Amino acid sequence: MNTTASRTAKTLGALASVLLAASLLSGCSAVAAVANAQTKVQACAEIAAQLKGVGTGIQGEVPKLQSDPKAAAVDITRMAKKFATAAGKLNNPAVKKSAVKAAGTLTVFAQDITDLANKPTTAAQTKLTTDLTTLQSAFTAIDTTCKV
Repeated sequence: MNTTASRTAKTLGALASVLLAASLLSGCSAVAAVANAQTKVQACAEIAAQLKGVGTGIQGEVPKLQSDPKAAAVDITRMAKKFATAAGKLNNPAVKKSAVKAAGTLTVFAQDITDLANKPTTAAQTKLTTDLTTLQSAFTAIDTTCKV
């Protein structure tokens, strides 16, 4: 296994951990029923479910990134699009703002994974490391928004 693939796998593993931790968002354990309005708790519960799915999905892509990086990049891009769609459907303004921002950072990360799969370089790996820091901040912002 080459060094770039190994570092990328470690980066993805760290990202998956961040996403799974974020899926345990504070304030998302109960969902209130309110007609025609989405409460903060409901929005947080919806986005937490999406975060868990993305985190689990990315964990599954770590081995594939080493054996078939282009296929892993396609799968991660699909997950980023699914998360962006879910974030865009939120009706609670505060949660939506945080989720849409996180979706944007996840989309950038997916593109950088695709770039790395197409041309593995140290510069591409460095971009992923920067992306990870940005993603952590974005998902921390969702957690902060969802605390009650």
